[in-house]
This record gives sequence, C-alpha cells and structure tokens, in this order.
Amino acid sequence: MSDEITRARKALEALLGDAKTLFVTVPSTEDVLAEIGVSPFIRQAGHIYIYASDLSAHVRHLQSVSKATFMVISDESQSQNIWARHRLKFQATVSEVPRADERFETACDDIRSAHGPVMDLIRNFSDFHLFEITPETGVFVSGFGAAFDVLGADFVLGDKLTRS
Repeated sequence: MSDEITRARKALEALLGDAKTLFVTVPSTEDVLAEIGVSPFIRQAGHIYIYASDLSAHVRHLQSVSKATFMVISDESQSQNIWARHRLKFQATVSEVPRADERFETACDDIRSAHGPVMDLIRNFSDFHLFEITPETGVFVSGFGAAFDVLGADFVLGDKLTRS
C-alpha cells in the first residue's frame, strides 16, 4: 500500500471515528424533489444505523426507497482548509429494521452508548424508525488533489481519482 493511500486510510478512519452525524439524501421522484436530512449514526457489523423520526420528510422518503446517498464531513472548526474538508460520500442500500428484529435492540443500545441518554426517551416513540444502511460505492476526499474511490461496507480505498 502506498504512503498516500495509507495516509488517506488513516484520515478516513479518523473521520468515521470522530463524526457523529450522517447527511442523508433521498432521490427525487416524479412528483417529489430530493430530500436532505441529518441523522446521528453508528457503525456496526458492516452496516451503518440511523434512528430517525418520520416527522422529517427525508425519513418518510427513506421508507419508500431502497437506495440513497449519504455523506460524512469533517467539522468545519477542525478543518485546516474549508475547501479541502475531509468528506466521504457514498451510495448505499437502505432497509428499515422492524422493532421485533433482534438487531433493533442491539442497535438502539449502541446508539444510546454513542449518543447519550436521549435515546432512552425516544426509543419507544412510534414515529422513530431504525434504518440499516449498507454502503456500496463512493468517494473519499482527504484534501486538495486527494480523492479516492471507496468500495463496500469497509470503505476500502481504491484508485485515486484524476481529472480527465
């Protein structure tokens, strides 16, 4: 593995370790524009999980699609250069996890551990839904001229992207 890819891999792991929220973009349909939202997330066993309320339009749309685009981006205040913020954008399959599924309890417990006791309050709210997100492909930007293809749930770094 090249030094550049090794540095990018470390930056990607740092981003995923530090970030607490995930941007969600649900594609538009014939009669509805794309919806964008932000949700706290966790990573677990090759998946990403979000627990969000259907009072938000992006969540209602997420319930009706099987694919969406997601983004994790570094905190502005921690970035050396606002134009070169570390960011990961990826496409993924999405499915809702039913409350009766054993993954529901495990993921909710982990969300509580990661994001605090508010989860105890909202855990049984009927408007909240747990979504399992399985990353497929994407791009990780680790600075100027440093963008890489990523593949799969482990975000394996592929080729460096170049302008053509």
